[in-house]
Amino acid sequence: MRSGRNTKTNITNVHRRSSVLLVGLLTLIAGNDLLSSSGLAGEFLFVAHDVEGDAAAWSPREVVIHKSTDLDGGLIFVLENPTPRTHVFEAPGLFEQIVEGPEAPIAKPLRVYVAPGETVHIRVSTEHLNSELETDVSGAQTCQFFCPLHGDEDALRSKIRVVP
Repeated sequence: MRSGRNTKTNITNVHRRSSVLLVGLLTLIAGNDLLSSSGLAGEFLFVAHDVEGDAAAWSPREVVIHKSTDLDGGLIFVLENPTPRTHVFEAPGLFEQIVEGPEAPIAKPLRVYVAPGETVHIRVSTEHLNSELETDVSGAQTCQFFCPLHGDEDALRSKIRVVP
C-alpha cells in the first residue's frame, strides 16, 4: 500500500512541478515578447513642473532624437505630471499617432492633457515627423514644446531636436 501512495504523491508532485515550469516558461515568453515590442520604440520622458508666477514648464529643456537609432520601432513620449494641477503637452509640428481597432492609424496635432499625478504614453507619428518639420543646414529638425495652459512664452518653451 505504501508504495502506491508514494507513487501517486510522486506523480502529483511531478504534475505540480510541470505546471509551475510551464507557467514560468509562458510568463518568460510573454515577458520577452512585451519587452521586445516595447523596447524597439524610442521612448522619451517629459515631466511637468510648476514655476514662479503660476506658470509651468516641461523638462528636460532639450531632447535630442536620433533618426538613425531612436525611430526604428516608433517613437513614444511618456508625459508625467507630479504637480497638483492639470497640464498640457503641446508640440506644434509633431503629431500623435492614434490606432483604434483594425483601422489605419490617424494622426492629430500633438496636444495632450495630463491630469495631476497621471503618466500618459503617447505614440508620435514618425511619418509626420519626417515630413512636417523643416530642416536646417545640418539636416536637423527642431520643434518646441510647452504647456499652453500655464504660459507659452519663449522662456517656458523647451526644444526637441531631431538629428540624422
